[in-house]
Amino acid sequence: MAFDLADRGIYGFSTSENLRFADVDANGHVNNGAFIELLENARVSYLRQIVRSGLPRFRLVIGRIESDFKRQMFYPGAATACARLIEAHERKCVIGQALFDGEGNCTSVQRVIMVSLNEETHRSTPFASEVRDMLDRLAASHDGLPT
Repeated sequence: MAFDLADRGIYGFSTSENLRFADVDANGHVNNGAFIELLENARVSYLRQIVRSGLPRFRLVIGRIESDFKRQMFYPGAATACARLIEAHERKCVIGQALFDGEGNCTSVQRVIMVSLNEETHRSTPFASEVRDMLDRLAASHDGLPT
């Protein structure tokens, strides 16, 4: 299933974020690095509250982040950071994300490849079947939440 990551309607999970003066760069707008940090807050919360809920412990590490910046944001202000599972594979999953400004405009989208890691060998490992089942259900849902 292909998702339009800029569509607010595909995200059932979001966090409310406040823009900080410290996020402003020399150009007077919120720095691109701050966008990534705001999205990280949503991704970590989504993984903890939704993806890992009720499952045995499993370790994920970032293998790749792809960010597309669509429009500027300015301090002061607020943003909504969204996250959802968009793909599940044997040893990795993909989290789709978007950041929306206070008026609801999409300011950036992001795809984050998360790799399943064996803590002893520090190598990628297949997901346990019950984890993979949950990942598949989340990726197939209309909003990235369990049904």
